[in-house]
Amino acid sequence: RLMSAKGAAAVLMDIKTGEIISLASLPDFDPNDRPRPLTSGDQGDSPLFNRAVQGLYELGSTFKIFTTAQAIEERLVSRTTWIDTTGPLKWGKHRIRDFRDHGKALTVEDVIVESSNVGTARIAMMIGAERQQNFLYDLGLLTPTSVELIEAPGAKPLLPKNWSEIHSMTISYGHGMSASPLHLATAYATLLNGGTKVTPTLLKRDEVELGARVLSENTSKQMRDFLRAVVTRGTASLGEVAGYQVAGKTGTADKPKPQGGYYEDKVIATFASVFPADDPAYVLVVSLDEPVETSGREPRRTAGWTAVPVAAEVIRRIAPLLGLAPDIEPDTSASVT
Repeated sequence: RLMSAKGAAAVLMDIKTGEIISLASLPDFDPNDRPRPLTSGDQGDSPLFNRAVQGLYELGSTFKIFTTAQAIEERLVSRTTWIDTTGPLKWGKHRIRDFRDHGKALTVEDVIVESSNVGTARIAMMIGAERQQNFLYDLGLLTPTSVELIEAPGAKPLLPKNWSEIHSMTISYGHGMSASPLHLATAYATLLNGGTKVTPTLLKRDEVELGARVLSENTSKQMRDFLRAVVTRGTASLGEVAGYQVAGKTGTADKPKPQGGYYEDKVIATFASVFPADDPAYVLVVSLDEPVETSGREPRRTAGWTAVPVAAEVIRRIAPLLGLAPDIEPDTSASVT
């Protein structure tokens, strides 16, 4: 309500087992007073629609970490490689720009921290469309999830028919394909748990069954470092929760119009996070539909102002319930020696 969003979704997942600890979709309903299915308009606006599983959205800059992870894994770049982020980046009639033009080169790590579309697109050009598709497939982003819900098989990601270089460039920063918040949570779990494949499930798993290796432990750790820096000095500064080392990536995607094109003042704002960053236990994805934060002089819609503080408040409340003790340096200023 504080963000005036028309809808929201959240997924909390065990990063190692893929267990879904909590799944939320708003607006919700009372099962004892079940609403009727919509007969017209956008079915995604119905309380019966599971936004976390069925909702297919362009998830914006949350995808950028997949691009840098693949490029580092395939030794095309290192975290300190300089990438030209001068914009706009031209491809035919298309122009790729940053939300704020950096006008300079950034390291691969800072491409993530500063969330540069131009820098990420240049890295995607090094990877190429075919290799990009293979990596996203391994992360589970190109097929329906296998979670034990009746609506899951129908939630097939929306992909370009012809995956050309320009599609590769835009998909690298989360535009041009649509997936669900559950897809995103699963991919982040695989990417950040040490690099082994995760399969989402509602069933309790007492033992960790390691899936196929998707990327190395070293690359996985570097991505956690990148995402931690996004919180400590980047676009998700409002995501810090004392004692829990939150790491994550913001994503603000313009919302598509039904008749084509995009709205100028409507977005899907997403924050994909992991905590604690030094020893990951859980992934939390929060996605808001058309949020607006109005405490300042002008309305703010970016994920850093909307989805991030919501996720931080969720983590602050649930981390103790999950049995995670905060890691806080003791105050020795008044100690007796």
